[in-house]
Amino acid sequence: MHGNLQQGKRFEGQLWLRKATSACFLFSLIYIYVLLITREKHLVIMMVLSLSIYICMCVRVPYATAEKYLLEDLNLYRMSLNLPNFTENRNAACLANNIASQLKNETCKNAFRYSSTLGTKPNVTEYDKLMDGCDIKENHTVQGVILPVCVPRLDPFLVLSNYTTPQYAKYLKDSNYTGTGIGSEDNWTVVVLSTNTSTGNFSGAASLIANVRMGKSLVALFIGFLVVSAVS
Repeated sequence: MHGNLQQGKRFEGQLWLRKATSACFLFSLIYIYVLLITREKHLVIMMVLSLSIYICMCVRVPYATAEKYLLEDLNLYRMSLNLPNFTENRNAACLANNIASQLKNETCKNAFRYSSTLGTKPNVTEYDKLMDGCDIKENHTVQGVILPVCVPRLDPFLVLSNYTTPQYAKYLKDSNYTGTGIGSEDNWTVVVLSTNTSTGNFSGAASLIANVRMGKSLVALFIGFLVVSAVS
């Protein structure tokens, strides 16, 4: 119980930090405005300090780093619920990036309509091709879910807030989901949650097994041909 409380406080602290950075930026803008009016030196110093804090705390390299931080935030959320961390699923990440790229020209209105639930496909153009591009077989995606959000400039606090709403949080709270892949493009972030079962791990193992079996069949056929030739 004590551990859960500490984890919950850590998660709340992360959210507080995001809010604080936004406030810091707002104060910086106020200082700039006042500076333009008064031109006082001490305000220049305050402005520089505020901007420095903002840069250190807020600015993050887009996409790859934003995805890394989102994964950390999602795992903090899971820790606050006493659930294990998500592991990174490369195939799921590939699909998430493909979907985000596909959605980048879409408006943020009704982002939830592009999500998928158990046993359904997202309403995304050429979804099957996007899966093929990541070597994912459809029968390995049945138990997985795809959760897109659209947030202007990918504000990290708002992105996380979207994922902790009831519509998506129910999946984050589900211990059946053990892996995740995250992709971002423009204003879109896509989280793909995977399971550790064959029907939800987003793998292409079926094709690999099929190829191995075919290879064994060809070897057996070749050996049989050699035996027949020797007897003849």
